[in-house]
Amino acid sequence: MKNLRYFLFLLAFLPSLAFSQNLAEKLGYSSDTKLLIIHADDLGVSHSENSATFEALKNGLVNSTSMMVPVAWSAEAAAMAQEIPDLDIGIHITLTNEWEDFNWGPEAGRTAVPGLANQMGHMYADCGPVAINASPEEVEIEIRAQIKAANQMGITPTHLDSHMGCIFYGRPEYLASYLKIAQELKIPAMINQQMIDNIVSPNSLLFAGLNVENFPLVDQLFMAEPKDYEAGMEAYYTNSLNNLTSGLNVILIHLAFDDEEMNAVTKGHDTYHAPWRQADYDFFTSEKARELLKKNKVQLVTWREVGKTM
Repeated sequence: MKNLRYFLFLLAFLPSLAFSQNLAEKLGYSSDTKLLIIHADDLGVSHSENSATFEALKNGLVNSTSMMVPVAWSAEAAAMAQEIPDLDIGIHITLTNEWEDFNWGPEAGRTAVPGLANQMGHMYADCGPVAINASPEEVEIEIRAQIKAANQMGITPTHLDSHMGCIFYGRPEYLASYLKIAQELKIPAMINQQMIDNIVSPNSLLFAGLNVENFPLVDQLFMAEPKDYEAGMEAYYTNSLNNLTSGLNVILIHLAFDDEEMNAVTKGHDTYHAPWRQADYDFFTSEKARELLKKNKVQLVTWREVGKTM
């Protein structure tokens, strides 16, 4: 009888034991493991972007990507994705069109979401005009349209994230829709504690009914800024890999080749241009990057794996 009571006590205690596990333990690693997702943004924006990204996925260290659906080369990206079983591929929710001579409009169509289109029918160049003009309802319609179109191209997303961060830097309702849709799909949506503190907590009524605590949080997010590019990408990424901490780390990169096509796409920009993307590709297909991962005892994981812990 004593043993039975003890067994019943353990059963009652097991849920709290599971809840106390951190993400690394849920994935089968020790609690202090440095988890890392090396994530390539902007898949689909160009043939150059697609070629470099899939080359790095197959032969480099990149282990995750997300697709921009409204752009010209998304169908090619979706077709190439079929070549990699269990590819970790999300939807890079796109609400902007930042390039000068390479343009696209909303996937849902200008009539359905007029607040997401300028007078030319193209998306706005940055997040500010989106927040001013696009209603929360329109943003939710567009998110769903992009996911539906990806599904029709054969993509079942493993996660959601946001192009240029417009989901995070726009209206709080945008984030609520983003998390609601991810919850419906039972997949992670990239989010961190800062977003919880600055957006979710002050707007708790908007997030009522959402199990926000169920979403895995990114502990450290790395993305090169212009000053890092000027100082040298190898130095920036070397420093980043040397400073990973236990928990979930994400390095966001942008891959393409420094070729004629990508230079035309990024014309007029001195950031995130073709040479920048080539530098990202060069580092994350290098032997040095492999050595740094080994030296720092980094465990690569994917959003697909992380999603199984939800």
